[in-house]
Amino acid sequence: MTASIADLEARLTSVEKRLAALDGKAAAESSQDREAAAPTLGVGHAANVSTHIGHVLLIFGGAYLLRAVTEFKFLPTAIGLLLGAAYAIFWLFMAYRRGGIESQRTNAAFFGGTSVVLTLPLVHEAATTFALLSGTQAVIALGVYCVIAMLVAALHNLRTLAWLVTAGGIAAGIASLVATHAAVPVAIFLLLLGLASLWAVYWRNWMGLCWLGALGANLGVIALVALAGNDRWPIEPRLPFAFAVMLLTTYLLSFTFQSHIRRQLVSIFEVVQALIAGSIVLTSAVLATQGGYLDISTIGIMGVVLGCGGYGLAIARRTRDLRYTNFFYYSTFGLVFLLVGTGLLIPLAWAAVFWALLAMFMAWLSGRKGWVSLSLQCTFLLLAAGAGSGLLSSGLEALIGDPSNGWVLLKPTQIGVAAATVACLLIPVAQRSDRWGVLAGLPQLVVLALSVWGVGGLIVAASAQWLAGADGMEPDLAVLAAIRTAVLSAASVTLALSSRHWRWPEARWLVYPVLVLVGLKLFIEDFPNGQPASLFVALAFVGTALLLVARILKREPTPSQ
Repeated sequence: MTASIADLEARLTSVEKRLAALDGKAAAESSQDREAAAPTLGVGHAANVSTHIGHVLLIFGGAYLLRAVTEFKFLPTAIGLLLGAAYAIFWLFMAYRRGGIESQRTNAAFFGGTSVVLTLPLVHEAATTFALLSGTQAVIALGVYCVIAMLVAALHNLRTLAWLVTAGGIAAGIASLVATHAAVPVAIFLLLLGLASLWAVYWRNWMGLCWLGALGANLGVIALVALAGNDRWPIEPRLPFAFAVMLLTTYLLSFTFQSHIRRQLVSIFEVVQALIAGSIVLTSAVLATQGGYLDISTIGIMGVVLGCGGYGLAIARRTRDLRYTNFFYYSTFGLVFLLVGTGLLIPLAWAAVFWALLAMFMAWLSGRKGWVSLSLQCTFLLLAAGAGSGLLSSGLEALIGDPSNGWVLLKPTQIGVAAATVACLLIPVAQRSDRWGVLAGLPQLVVLALSVWGVGGLIVAASAQWLAGADGMEPDLAVLAAIRTAVLSAASVTLALSSRHWRWPEARWLVYPVLVLVGLKLFIEDFPNGQPASLFVALAFVGTALLLVARILKREPTPSQ
């Protein structure tokens, strides 16, 4: 027994010694870890920053040395500038070499930025201070350098260098424009720089750089448009329009490549830049037409071509695959240019008839394809047709206008547009969409409102001529007021009946607004101008409409078919 206890005590003693040894080792290790993890007060980071700043200062020192040698005539000016350019480009080459090494990317950015800061002022001075380059030659030199620098930035994903090249290139281009009056070369340079920044963004998925490049490209073309009329600037009068078209076309081709070849969604940049470029084209076209340098039909043909191109891109298979964003973008683009082009090529009244027929086709296609966006296109076309034919203005004049200023003249084109508007209600369109949600019925709601506006106005215009002598010198205001009240009351009842049909449930949203307008009209027009007989008719129509509308809207709508 005693031996067993002694053996157990010996084993416990051995275990305690091992645990003590392990504790000592762990304590030593934790002490070493704490020492290694102790704060260094950012010594490594500060050392890196100091190194980069030192490199930059030495590089600038070398540049100033070359400048001093040139100014003291130790070297001819041309040779000194050539050596300075070679010196600046050498550091761009170093940026290219270091950019391929992950641990040297910061050095590459510093070298590339230093090269930009050295090169751009050097080229500008070569054309201005030393007069060794013409304005055009200086812009060409800027373009070559910026292309190489942007290529280095894109190859090695040096975003900072790309921003410096773009911003510096724009500044240098504007400075050359002011100093040398080389407006056309500068415009070409800024346009190419903008496109280069855009393609670099598409390649590397950078953010924001394309906006800066587009700003420069837009400013270059705007400068041409603004300076073309100045005798001190040698700009051919037709060039601003040509450059504006080039700006729009090149950017649209780039957008098309991004959306159809790379199958990317259209972003807000594409929308904004297309609007700005289109506005520049329109402005330059107006100025060129006023000056007699451009035929209006040329603009119309260009609009039709671009409009058809937009619709062609919209219905392309790769656009349909990404229909929600890209289809809406290209179809809206096509719609705007087609409206502008046809409005310039043919008389506006007949262009409105064409738009109304196109709206009917869009309505039919919307129902066939189940696309709410085409129903919205139909609505825009009807709005344009109503405005172009004068139907909207005539309808408003007939419903609330003063007949003493002249009565509405009915035109066949207005009747045709009104008939097309009603036809678009009868053609089944897409009214349900998971993407649109409750807004899917909005286009039909607008078409209903246009129908009341246009058709109601035409009925009032025709009836007032026969019953109220509205086209004479002394129209009967009491009868005219009663006719207007009767037509609007009948319109509210028609809307209420339409809302019970599965095709026009949105009509109920217009019923009570129309009745409110009728009620206001009673106090504004009917009572001040009315006679007992006309007031009887007006009140009878309004009262009957209120009773019928209340009964109709209480019923259950007809089930969908």
